[in-house]
Amino acid sequence: MRRTAVLCAASALAVTILAPHARAQGFSVYEHDACAMARAGAGVAAPCNSASAVFFNPAGVLGSLKQPWNFQAGVTLIAPRGSFTDSASRTVTNLNKKTFPVPFGYLTRQLGPRLAAGIGVFAPYGLTTDWPTTSPGRYMAYKTSIATFYVQPTVAAELMPGLQLGVGVDYVHSTAQVHRRIDASQVGERVSGQTIYLSMLGVPAGTDFADAVFDVSGNGWGGHAGVLVKLTDRISLGARYLSQVKVNFTGTAKFTPVPTGITLAAGNPFGVPGGATLDQVLSVGFLADSALSNRSASTSVTMPWQVVAGVALKVTRDLTLVGDWQYTNWAAFKTLDLKISSPDTTISEYENYGNTNAFRVGFDWQGGGGFVIRGGFLTHNGASPVENVTQILPEGRRYEGTIGVGIPVSAMLHLDLGYQYVKQLDRHGRVIDPPAGLTPTPALNTGLFNFSANLFSASVALAF
Repeated sequence: MRRTAVLCAASALAVTILAPHARAQGFSVYEHDACAMARAGAGVAAPCNSASAVFFNPAGVLGSLKQPWNFQAGVTLIAPRGSFTDSASRTVTNLNKKTFPVPFGYLTRQLGPRLAAGIGVFAPYGLTTDWPTTSPGRYMAYKTSIATFYVQPTVAAELMPGLQLGVGVDYVHSTAQVHRRIDASQVGERVSGQTIYLSMLGVPAGTDFADAVFDVSGNGWGGHAGVLVKLTDRISLGARYLSQVKVNFTGTAKFTPVPTGITLAAGNPFGVPGGATLDQVLSVGFLADSALSNRSASTSVTMPWQVVAGVALKVTRDLTLVGDWQYTNWAAFKTLDLKISSPDTTISEYENYGNTNAFRVGFDWQGGGGFVIRGGFLTHNGASPVENVTQILPEGRRYEGTIGVGIPVSAMLHLDLGYQYVKQLDRHGRVIDPPAGLTPTPALNTGLFNFSANLFSASVALAF
């Protein structure tokens, strides 16, 4: 095979490596307040007594706070732990042990007995997975980071005694970055009607020769509405709807060489002198306007709509029970179209996500001096079909337990702390053929995924 043939083959590879990476996240981030997290996120019918109602139920911005101005800010630290066991080799690869912060902040103003306004910043959809660069799935992705921040101005009003309505407009900014290695053995060229791969010429499988970074960002608009109904002094109902948001992403695909360590013998099929390296053969592909030069890329992803409904029961003066049901419309995400420049190419990838249901229960127990103890439990199914359970998103059915406290620091300042443990049921990934015309799933997810996480959250609330 001629040297130019190898470099031309890299052109096709440069296009196809990007397709698996702009997928949406099959789970939502719900930990945007330490108080709410401590009771498993439940409370759409009785939001925490703080400005975080902007997210958990916009209708709750009104009435529950004693001071005109209420400010709240905090952060949730997510420490995921997991592993992948390859079905063929039985090799176990562990996630890198890192902790990821998710900040949030809210500000509300009581404008009168029947009207309030506020603004919040939160991230209802996000994902970070970080595997070693030696992991079996590195040719799919070894590091994926997606962050979607919402900025939501909100108004709430009492329409009649016992009935409150809140609405907000969401400006959404999202970023996505995916790191992936490229396997030299999989580079191929059509010769006389047959594809010749470098693996056929002695290049071993698992020979990294390039690192690819897919880096995009985009914006979109949506809406948020909530309702609160106080049936009696002890029972209230609540619901909220967060609309879907279409985000148009644009950015770049960048490639950098990775040394292969392979030296070529004399008489090699690449037509270069003995003692030359495979890196020298492939290096031309990284030059400007070559196969692995930087490209522009674009795609669009629809963040799904979600609806939450719940009930709150004040059992005693000190004990309140809350329960929520959440439905997220992930089924809207069936395919992903990725456009890449030079040459202009569109790739359609099969996603086939399913809708998710979450069930949350929690409690608040008011102790002496304003001290509060909270706890809760939640469970939800996974959105990813089995063929898309990969290192990018190794998700499945989860069970989660929570606990936390509320501590009054002064008449104006309140501190909330929460802890959450996530246990995901072990799940296998496997390959399934997609409908005609769509990209098949790579066979890099055939194995067992194990996942758990510890979450710690702290928030301070200031009323003035």
